[in-house]
Amino acid sequence: MSEQKVLMPSALTAENGAKALLSGEFHETFSSACPACGGDVEEDDCGVCEGSGTVEIRIPVSWTTIKAIYAMAVEHLGSPA
Repeated sequence: MSEQKVLMPSALTAENGAKALLSGEFHETFSSACPACGGDVEEDDCGVCEGSGTVEIRIPVSWTTIKAIYAMAVEHLGSPA
């Protein structure tokens, strides 16, 4: 499979539409002890974790982190104009 060449901006900004396009699109998921039962798996009737003792928390990747990842990709993978 051959790589397709595309032109992309050298930086992500609100002005070029990247912030509206990418903000909220990427998340990290973490497991944590249930805040309601404290992770006590003996409590089958916990309404939050349903007895599993853990909950998954989805945290959006910050706009600052998205820009840093993109900047590194441009630095290392970009071709000079």
